[in-house]
Amino acid sequence: MKPFSKIELRRVPKLSDQVVDFLKSEINKGVLAPGEYLPSEAELSAQFGVSRTVIREALGKLQYDGLLESSQGSKSRISKSGAKRVFRMEELDFVNLDEMLYLYEFRAIIESEASALAAKRRDGRDLEDMKNLIKDLEKAVKLKADGTSTNIEFHKAVVRASKNVFMTSFMNFFSGKIFDLVQSDRRHSKHVGLPRNVQNEHVSIFEAISAGDSKRARNETLKHLKNAAKRRGLKLFSKNVA
Repeated sequence: MKPFSKIELRRVPKLSDQVVDFLKSEINKGVLAPGEYLPSEAELSAQFGVSRTVIREALGKLQYDGLLESSQGSKSRISKSGAKRVFRMEELDFVNLDEMLYLYEFRAIIESEASALAAKRRDGRDLEDMKNLIKDLEKAVKLKADGTSTNIEFHKAVVRASKNVFMTSFMNFFSGKIFDLVQSDRRHSKHVGLPRNVQNEHVSIFEAISAGDSKRARNETLKHLKNAAKRRGLKLFSKNVA
């Protein structure tokens, strides 16, 4: 096989993560081609100057991501498709305004359409769940409490009401990032607890879904997320950060 690029490893972050990043880079640059076998664990251990345990952990991560497929003895092969099986999101940098803007845009696209579907497909149980969460959020406003977890649960309930299993599954995965985003918003807000205007936006979304008005539900959700971004000084769907 073709020789690797110059290998330089540091002790921090984890050695296995550095091996993963290096091999991903080699795959992306075409140094490692689809269908090509990697050296054995022992050979990789010698080339990287790390233990076989580190190599084994790194290869396991690459297999989990779908970048490595079947093995031949102690050797692993680069996936022929080159496609990942798992969607992952790296740790968010809330100082990076561009990154925050893209996250808000992503939420707006998914959640506004989910709200429109929810207005058509919601059942009595969905409405009851949302109504109870609205009540809990109202308490947070009055008590000047955080309310972040309840906030996220409300948005998850809206997506769940869309009855789209893929949207619901992704929202469950994505909720951790939304929590981090909302918490970051709170830290940069002059409000101690849940602001009244944010709660009013939640109520408007619920009322539109309850009324079965898809267009209104979509618009209210979009307005809510545009306002959330605006409160951080960001303009949703603009080319540049405001």
